[in-house]
Amino acid sequence: MKKKSIIILIISVVVILLSAFFVIRYLHHQPKSNGPNTRKMEVIEKKDEIEALRQNIHISLKRYEEAVFAIDTTKMQEEVKRLGKEYPVFIAPDAWQNPSLLRQLKAFLKDPYIREIYRDVMNRYRDLSPLKSELQTALSYYKYYFPEAKIPEFFTVVGGIDPGNPFINTYNNMVIINLDWYLGKDYKYYQDYRIPQFIREQCEPENIALDCFRRSISYNPLVQKTPITLLDYMIMEGKRIYLTELVFPEIPVAHIIGYNNTQWAWAEKYQPDVWNYLIENNLLFSKDNDPIRRLIDEAPFSNPFGNDSPGRIGIFVGWMIVTQYMEKNPEITPKQLMQEANSQTILNKSGYKPLKQN
Repeated sequence: MKKKSIIILIISVVVILLSAFFVIRYLHHQPKSNGPNTRKMEVIEKKDEIEALRQNIHISLKRYEEAVFAIDTTKMQEEVKRLGKEYPVFIAPDAWQNPSLLRQLKAFLKDPYIREIYRDVMNRYRDLSPLKSELQTALSYYKYYFPEAKIPEFFTVVGGIDPGNPFINTYNNMVIINLDWYLGKDYKYYQDYRIPQFIREQCEPENIALDCFRRSISYNPLVQKTPITLLDYMIMEGKRIYLTELVFPEIPVAHIIGYNNTQWAWAEKYQPDVWNYLIENNLLFSKDNDPIRRLIDEAPFSNPFGNDSPGRIGIFVGWMIVTQYMEKNPEITPKQLMQEANSQTILNKSGYKPLKQN
């Protein structure tokens, strides 16, 4: 009996140790931030308050692509005149009197490639109610932090995968979503049009709501100041990513900035090296466009850190500075953060000094 008890005890210990091993291994492979954003953890606990805000938010999402592709091309003047009244943001009221514009629009609508792209969009996005629900939830968090903020109008369009058209456009308080940029990274025409791989990685449907904030709404609360130095750009973009993290508190942090897990791991591991490079080369207060382009703009990697580095590493570091600033100064509200015009103040009060990981 005693021997049997010992065997059971040994088995129990082994099971516990194996469980602990796999838990630690799982946690080790999950993306982590360089300091927890306690603001977003606090607001997750205020579900009732967020839900009350959510019930009062009504999403206006109009589908311009459906209206324009439903045009009777044998009656261009009449149809364009009608559209100009319904969608003045896209079609000028007198556009129906412009023969050149009518010809261009008609050619666009009859282009077989454009029509195929439109059909593919409609097959994937026949119903946009899941997107509306996601936006409604994100905007409820947004209103929690910025009660005076206006809820934007949303429009969807199909532009024909034109590299000159951004994923998201902003006009006044309107957010315009180019749905043909969200057909999945392996969509055939992205490859046919030779869209770079690092851009195609961003073309997944789950990025639409995130991009509405990352590429548009996050600009609205920012102080009206033109960035001049590299640090200005890092902090401005870091603020926008921080805000996006706040309104999507349950999204993995790597996805917030648009990194995969490998890119996130590189950014965390080599963050001290990136920071040392910026300090040693006196780049933080540089007004030169070259480091800004290399470290802030969209790119497959961040020069000079090699092909394994993720692009926009300057934005990542800016985000970490902003996060640490908010953690070190809990009395500062997100609104005050967005209105702080002095980048050096945020850096100084953040105490940001990334440590080398083992």
